Amino acid sequence: MAIRKLFSGVGLVVLASLVLVSTLVTDQLFKGVRIDLTENNLYTLSDGSKNIVENIQRPVNLYFFFSKEGTREALAWRNYAKQVQELLEEFALASDGKVRLHVVDPEPFSEEEDQAAEYGLEPVSLGAGDPVYFGLAAAAVEAEDATGEGLSQSEIIPFFQPDRQEFLEYDIARLIYQVSLKQKPKVGLLSGLDIQGGFDMMQRTPKQPWVISQQLSQLFDVEVLPFELDEIEADIELLVIVHPKALSKSAQYAIDQHVLRGGRALVFVDPFAEQDVSPMAGAVAADRSSDLPALFRAWGITYDPLNIVGDYQLALQVSLQQGMPPVKHLGILQFTDQNHVSDDMIISQLETLNFSTVGYISHSSGATTTFAPLLQTTEYAMPIAADKLSYMSSPTDLAKDFKPTGEHYVVAARLSGKAKTAFPDGVPVEDTAEDKGDDNATEGAEAASDNDKAPTANKTVNADQLKEGEINVLVVADTDILSDRLWVQVQQFFGQQIAQPFADNGAFYINSVDNLSGSSDLMSIRSRGRFLRPFTVVQEMQREAEADFREKEQGLQQRLEETEQRLMTLQGQRDDKGNQLTLSPEQEAEVIRFQEEKLRIRKDLRSVQHQLNRDIDQLDVWLKLINIALVPAILTVFVILVALVRRRKAAVR
Repeated sequence: MAIRKLFSGVGLVVLASLVLVSTLVTDQLFKGVRIDLTENNLYTLSDGSKNIVENIQRPVNLYFFFSKEGTREALAWRNYAKQVQELLEEFALASDGKVRLHVVDPEPFSEEEDQAAEYGLEPVSLGAGDPVYFGLAAAAVEAEDATGEGLSQSEIIPFFQPDRQEFLEYDIARLIYQVSLKQKPKVGLLSGLDIQGGFDMMQRTPKQPWVISQQLSQLFDVEVLPFELDEIEADIELLVIVHPKALSKSAQYAIDQHVLRGGRALVFVDPFAEQDVSPMAGAVAADRSSDLPALFRAWGITYDPLNIVGDYQLALQVSLQQGMPPVKHLGILQFTDQNHVSDDMIISQLETLNFSTVGYISHSSGATTTFAPLLQTTEYAMPIAADKLSYMSSPTDLAKDFKPTGEHYVVAARLSGKAKTAFPDGVPVEDTAEDKGDDNATEGAEAASDNDKAPTANKTVNADQLKEGEINVLVVADTDILSDRLWVQVQQFFGQQIAQPFADNGAFYINSVDNLSGSSDLMSIRSRGRFLRPFTVVQEMQREAEADFREKEQGLQQRLEETEQRLMTLQGQRDDKGNQLTLSPEQEAEVIRFQEEKLRIRKDLRSVQHQLNRDIDQLDVWLKLINIALVPAILTVFVILVALVRRRKAAVR
């Protein structure tokens, strides 16, 4: 017995040793080999991330600061930190030595804490205990000596906030991309809106830049161009044009030549720019539209600045006042991946885009360019006069006489291929009041604003003018898509301003700039982690129900208004002395009948509103029944059958 125990003990020791040795050998043999079994591939880098770290222009040192001791009792934070560290290790592994990771525990009053402070990181209090560090610093290596010194140009992620866990890979990849660039791509911004901020004349306070502008400045060298420009420098790789309202002809000519010589352009026009809050636009029925007719015609685009497009299926619901049910606003549309016309890299991974008072574009007949739509409406859409927005008292006004045309309207598209200049007769010269006198000033202004006709007078000859060329342009028929209110919420997080997106408008804008400026690696990872799966069946049921009962509801509402009006007429009858007339029995019976009719119509209205959600509620009940009862019952029956089969086999044996 003793010998058996001895051999048993020795066997266990030998087995443990074999397991340990095999683990070490396997770890060395398969070092760098990883299998990601997580549901959303949390530890698998996208191709964009791999391309970034493989092709960075100079080596980068990453310093991951995390206070281990300060988070000893905070298990959730420690788990998140482990995820961050393992993802950083993946970046370092994929870079083939170009990215070097350093994990630092900045204990209080240590040199590591001083190092974190040098990079600009600050500790954050998570509750009880000392403040903790949980951030990342990236430093590009210019020319280092044997000690590894000589670092310059650093960027940081101050704190890995849990709300941005979905965007973790993108945030890290962007940080590495930013710090590795020796020179940021140059983008020219020509905007008729205060995207970069400005000064509020009414409040006498500075305006904050739009979040979209802040993000662009982080990745690119942005040069703001004046509306009166007459030339675009050759080092500007991409021209971003936003709301070119009343743009000078000289500026249009500069855009024309920039595009024809191979420069790219991203254009946002709008039939009704809600963010156009200039004094003229603030007036009732003021023109808030923007257009580039001469350039669009040369590029092969047809665009109507007088109409927006409404879509009953894509319309978002808005609340008019507290306690009232929300109503659909046909001018505020939410596009999903189901509205993508192509698998273009700019939109391929985007899920929701919010537009407001958007226009539509199409390809001109006989155009020599290639027209590639990106986004389009559903067949439940139709054009709506833009001036209707200036006078409407309620979003329900847009639904009156709304009859979908059955057509799909394109709201964003690429233009590429050969195009001719919009100014074949030469460089346009602006007319001024001084040149033509006060009597002709108005006429000159009208001629200058008539962009629907290519300029034919007041030209100068330019020997270097390009007559045609290959163009690469992206046109979006909305400017409000860039405004903060449609896609992002700015919050305070431990004393820092954090932009938390609820739609992909920002990703669409940056993706477009990335792609047109020649950098597309970030696009494949920008929206990773956001897995919105809309209930398409429920949405279709709701749309059909609303379409079925909308006409009935409007008819009942009209009858209710007529009944109330007749009641007021009967009850308000008075004699010449101001005394209320005594109603005859017939009139009293009529009043009672109208009151009963009023109550009945209101009951029918409530019934119609309840029926809108009846089918959806029934579907919800069936789904719960299937999940709670049917699936477990099927599994139980399956297990019982398997057990019976095994018993029979055992009995036969």
